[in-house]
Amino acid sequence: MMELADVHCHLNFDSFNRDRDEVVRRAKVAGVVFLIDSGFDYTSNERSLRVSDSYEGFVFSTLGFSPNRIGKSDPRYVASQIEENRDRIIGVGEVGLDLKKAKTSYEQQKEIFLQFVELAEELELPLIIHARKAEERAFDLIKSRDVTAVFHCYTGSTSLVGRITDAGHYISLSTLVCFSDNVKRIAEVVDVDHLLLETDSPFLSPVKGRNEPANVRMAYETVASLQGVGVDELAIKLIKNAREVFDVDI
Repeated sequence: MMELADVHCHLNFDSFNRDRDEVVRRAKVAGVVFLIDSGFDYTSNERSLRVSDSYEGFVFSTLGFSPNRIGKSDPRYVASQIEENRDRIIGVGEVGLDLKKAKTSYEQQKEIFLQFVELAEELELPLIIHARKAEERAFDLIKSRDVTAVFHCYTGSTSLVGRITDAGHYISLSTLVCFSDNVKRIAEVVDVDHLLLETDSPFLSPVKGRNEPANVRMAYETVASLQGVGVDELAIKLIKNAREVFDVDI
């Protein structure tokens, strides 16, 4: 059976409280061998740690601070939280820049983002970047840093894709690829040696209703078709990428 990974979801959200066990079961049936649950502020980070503890060996956590939480949560507490849980997590993020929805200035977002870039460097963990309408700026800020970055839910230009992957970083495409023409174009050109796939559930569902990790299989099938390869062949490459980036040995 194919081995798949959902490298970014939010299983810690309340919308999964009523059926989280079933969601995990369906993911496993779909071929998912591990998934990564991402936090975005102090509270969601704590929830992510609890979820990963509940599904040890299948759910892994990354802890972060979204630019959309500036002014609502203290990044200093989150930085301390990440340091204190270094041995329980596999990445720093999501963190980054949001020039579409965040209510704060670019300069303030940049200052906080760079604090977490430095933290990822210090802890020798991959950096999961949330960059909305700010992909170029985020890349410019990390391209000379000693960190491996994953551009989560990438929707930027196709011209930037090659620069990101040539620098040794990774593009993560969400289930948007199943229905977004822009993301399909990205999927056609990205180097699969630097590609990851995710659901970003409960968001961005390719089917009616809430998204969930099992749906990552649809993203694999869509990308395989766009790349002109078999889905089994693609899955072998992408599970290798996911294991290497996040140092997951399962």
